[in-house]
Amino acid sequence: METVSDSLNKDEKSEKKENKKISKILEVQAADLSLDEEGGKLKYYDMVEEGFWLGSFDGSYKKKLSNDGFGNLSEVKWSKEGTEALVKIDDAYYFYVHGKEKMLIKKSKAMDWINFGQEIVYTFEDSQTGKKTLNFSNPLGSNWKEIAEIQDDNLIMQVIPRSSKTAFWPKADAAKETEMTIVGAGGLSMETRGPVKFGSNFLWSPTGDGFIRSYTIQAGGNNLALEKCKGDGTNCTDLNFPTIASKCVWLGDGKNIICAQMKNLTENSVMPNDYFGGKFFAEDVFWKINTETGKKEKLIEEKEMETKVDAKNFILSPNEDFLFFINRYDNSVFRIIL
Repeated sequence: METVSDSLNKDEKSEKKENKKISKILEVQAADLSLDEEGGKLKYYDMVEEGFWLGSFDGSYKKKLSNDGFGNLSEVKWSKEGTEALVKIDDAYYFYVHGKEKMLIKKSKAMDWINFGQEIVYTFEDSQTGKKTLNFSNPLGSNWKEIAEIQDDNLIMQVIPRSSKTAFWPKADAAKETEMTIVGAGGLSMETRGPVKFGSNFLWSPTGDGFIRSYTIQAGGNNLALEKCKGDGTNCTDLNFPTIASKCVWLGDGKNIICAQMKNLTENSVMPNDYFGGKFFAEDVFWKINTETGKKEKLIEEKEMETKVDAKNFILSPNEDFLFFINRYDNSVFRIIL
């Protein structure tokens, strides 16, 4: 039975967590993190409980949304409305809506929404010929059409905000130059964004008129750089900040970003290969960067970091007063007060 003392201790711990600049709010095994449809709660997939859950911004409330076990789930991409999802399990993607049975779409290494969620774009490899193609179809895989033949189907895909287009590029490799390609709705247009650089990773702004690109300065090296470019790939400005674009998040103004800087890189590492290959966990420190002026502001002093964090899957609250992320060390959910 809980005593008055126990209750007071809980309240005290909750109050301490409320006042901390950074804190672990959900002791779970999260494989995905997003906002719910109303934007007032966190939505995540728990790998242990095998289901989608809702959680409050302070972690005091949790509610299970479904008992759908997805086994080896590796990716979830929600539609703009947050009601439908493309779920990757092993080497295939499924269409999923809460409370309904998942439906197989295609075997594919990469898939994303396009045309404001009315269609999907995906890679496909013919098991008999080995031919690799880029295709689009309806969300359930019907009315598909081949867009182009491709050499590499191990791609990263990202919807370009405020547009009907989706961008894609090969997974970053420090030994290879990375080119980003943009495909329009229905596959009616394809265009590239240059210049190409080694080991690139991209993140489009919420306004859709620009992106940040991280890259490896020297082929096969570990010196990372980050730059801001216009949407057409021109006017790129070095932000003088070594990190990977996927360890950043844009603020809604389309000017400022928050990035995690890995402070424990070694001289003999190959970046970003070693990080994405799981050879080490990062020890992150967090900065806010104005991409127009280059001004930087450290969000948390290292003495306030009570535990090591390696941040991924950044999510901002609607009012941008909280930043949430999954810690790669244990897949728990953390919150930073902004």
